Amino acid sequence: MAIETEVYADGVYQIHMIEQTIRLDLMRLQPSPENTTPVPKPFERVVLTPQGFLRTYEAMTQIVKKLEELGLIRRNPDAKK
Repeated sequence: MAIETEVYADGVYQIHMIEQTIRLDLMRLQPSPENTTPVPKPFERVVLTPQGFLRTYEAMTQIVKKLEELGLIRRNPDAKK
């Protein structure tokens, strides 16, 4: 399978559910007018079925585990769940 389009995002701006779909609003960080902290700007939306969202969540969970194993990230034990 060849991927024809690639989208770069700095993260997810918002996740919300409307009717039977989960919507992930992607964002990019943009320079602020004052040249201080970059500001997030939503630019594209991914719409998933609940099943598709769960498959995505499972895939991301596996990547997080791999990043932890490689020592690239650490969980914050004080973070709220």
